[in-house]
Formats: sequence, structure tokens, C-alpha cells
Amino acid sequence: MSNISLEAWKNVKQTQQKYDYFILSLSSALFAYLGSKFEPEKLSFSQNSIELLALASFAVSILFGILRLESEISVQSNDYRKAQAQERLDVVNKIINLPYRNIDLDTGSQVSISEAQEKQQILQKFIAQSSDYAEELGDSYELKFKVRNYSLLIGFVLLVISKFVALYLASNA
Repeated sequence: MSNISLEAWKNVKQTQQKYDYFILSLSSALFAYLGSKFEPEKLSFSQNSIELLALASFAVSILFGILRLESEISVQSNDYRKAQAQERLDVVNKIINLPYRNIDLDTGSQVSISEAQEKQQILQKFIAQSSDYAEELGDSYELKFKVRNYSLLIGFVLLVISKFVALYLASNA
């Protein structure tokens, strides 16, 4: 990866993390605000009941926001381990392809072709498993993103609806 691509990737990751923290903070702040002024009443068609649904929606958003942050850590950890394995595989491939004495470039010790091929198979298997795991993590990561954002949106909508319900009930009283 070129330096420009690496810098661009770092900027995208930082922006994504800031956005995730912002959305989690927004959900938490709304939950805290609504929760602090919430007074339990009997369930009925009222502003209070709709605010309770909004509270539940914000709680879901917070939960999935935290789960998304944990998934991000798992994704980055998996990517790091996969990159390390790929670097080691590149070294092993060089050792196998050398026409003369096979020296491990990391340790400086002599390595037999059979040892290098065994390491090659292990690393290839690990990289394939990491790729499969990354795909699973990506699907889960996207699901958590959608649930978090939709539940935040639903919470907002419910909060607005609760204000209109209060107006409607006050005008018909």
C-alpha cells in the first residue's frame, strides 16, 4: 500500500471512529435527557407511553453502538494479525524460491525446504481463515451499524410524535 493510500485509509478510519463515537454520544445524551424527565404512568395512548418507546429505542441504539465499537476492535485486530501472517508468508515464499542456501531472513538461521513449505501451508491456512472471519465480522459490523442508526432515527421520530400526541390530547381535553 502506498503512503498516500495508507494516509487516506487512516483518515477514513479516524473519521469513521469519530462518527461512531458521535452517534453513541448523541444516543446516550438523548437517553439521559429523556430518562431524567420521564415519570412513569399507566400505559395508554399518551405522550408518556410514546416517550417510553423512544427511551427503549435510544437504549437499543446505545447497545448496538457499543457492540459496533467492539466489532471495530475485532476487525482491526483481525486485519493486523492477517497482515503479520502475510508478511511472514512473503518471507517464507522468498526462502522457498531461493536457489541456494535457504536462510530465514528474520532469524538468520538455515531453514530446510520442508520446514519452509510446512510454514507456508500453516500461514496460507491462517490467512484464509482470517479472510473468512473478516467477512463474518463485516456482515455483523454492517448489521450493527444499521440497527444503531435506525433505532436512533425511530427514537427521534417517536419523540416528535410524543409532542404531537400531547398537543392532540390537550386540545381534546
